[in-house]
Formats: sequence, structure tokens, C-alpha cells
Amino acid sequence: MATPTTLEKPGYLGLLNAISLAESAAGVYLEAWANVTPNADLACTLRLVAARERSHGDVFCRRISELGFSLKSKANPRDAEQLAKLANPNISDLEKIPAAREEGADPFGEIRRRISEGEFDPMTANLMNWYIAEEKDSGRRLRDAYDCVRDMGRKPSGKMSQASNDGPSADAEAMMACMTAGFARLEKAMEKLVKASK
Repeated sequence: MATPTTLEKPGYLGLLNAISLAESAAGVYLEAWANVTPNADLACTLRLVAARERSHGDVFCRRISELGFSLKSKANPRDAEQLAKLANPNISDLEKIPAAREEGADPFGEIRRRISEGEFDPMTANLMNWYIAEEKDSGRRLRDAYDCVRDMGRKPSGKMSQASNDGPSADAEAMMACMTAGFARLEKAMEKLVKASK
């Protein structure tokens, strides 16, 4: 029987590692935001998605272990700054909402292609399909919640409040890209990890 030292490293191990780290961090960020928003409906949605994100982090970490390897932590120097922003009750929800993602873009297209080509083992392929389905549903829930917040922020004249006009900061956009279905940048990073692991 093969031991962890003789196991062949799957080419997708870096992808699993990156997803686990990003999802775990997203769960922390969303929960922190939920704890300070005055909007009860938004808080409910954020907590639901945060629980899913933490679960994804745990499940992908477990899958790495099942394959005979260990999660490799990688510090993100922006984590503290991002968390401080979302946990700040003096920053409005409108400022924390990311810009709308481009319509028609499939952030999971590359992963779907790799599944169809049989790159993943059967259990990991099933895990990926489940993960994508939950991410799409979470993205829909977040978009609906954000739309409600935007509607509440509209002035009687129909113009958006100043906070909304200014738009979200670059930090908020980068963080939320990992929490919603917008994984374009994450996928590029995962691709680099996969190539480096081969």
C-alpha cells in the first residue's frame, strides 16, 4: 500500500488547496460583515453564505487529506485590512457591495472543462460539481440581497446616495470576488499553483 511519501501528487492538488483557503477566508469576512450590518435581511443572507464558505473550506481540506496530503497555508497580507474594512460598522453596506459581475461570464468554466475531460478522480469531480452548485446559489442570494440594499439606498429623486456613487473600494472588490461566483482571478492563481505542482 502506498504511503503519503510515495503517493503521486494529483495535478489538481493546488486547486483544492487554493479553494479551501479562499473559502475559509470568505466565511470569516462575511460573518464579520453580518455582525455589523444594521440590515437584518442582509445579515441573514451573509451568515447563510458564510456558513457555506466555511463548510467548503473544511470539505476541501478534508479531501486533500483523503488524497494523502495536507493543506498548505499561505498568508495573505491583505487579510487583516479586508477584515477590518468589512467589520467596521462606520462603513456603509453600499461601500462594501462589489461591482456587478459581467453578465454571461462563467467563472467556473475552466473547472467544468477539467471535470468533463476527466482530470479529477470520481470523488473529487462530485465534490467540484456540488461546490459549483452551492456557489452559484450563494451568488444568486448575495446578488438579491445587494439589490435590496441598493434599492434602500436610493434617494427619492432616484439618484443613488453618495456612498453608492463612489462605489466599493478595490479591497472590497477583491475580497468579494472570492465570496461570490466571481472567481476569475482566483482561477488564474489556482492554475499557477497547479502548474507549479506538476
